[in-house]
Amino acid sequence: MNENVRGIVIYGDGVGTKLGYPTANLRMPKYRKLKNGIYAARVRYNKKEFQGIIIIGVPSESNSEPKLEIHILDFDKMIYGKWLSAIVVKKIRKLQRYSSQNTLVKAIENDCQQARKILNMI
Repeated sequence: MNENVRGIVIYGDGVGTKLGYPTANLRMPKYRKLKNGIYAARVRYNKKEFQGIIIIGVPSESNSEPKLEIHILDFDKMIYGKWLSAIVVKKIRKLQRYSSQNTLVKAIENDCQQARKILNMI
């Protein structure tokens, strides 16, 4: 797959942070090859590489425009206004809506576990 994503981190709605999974939001490119979904990714920030998941599409609790969000695993720095890049490695699943926050959090936990497995095999 190896699609590159990059941009300056912008403020989002803060939903990921409230759920315990903060995300770095990037402006959605006008031309994008990636379809809506959840992807395992290698994330680069400040010359270091991290594991992460990329979420592309309309968040389950929103009716807003499509978003591109990156949750960086084992990372807790404030990076608003900073450059971030990622290489998409593999699609984990399609994007879907959830009926409760508990169900959404369990899905995010599973996405993070799947991303670790995928990225540790490479």
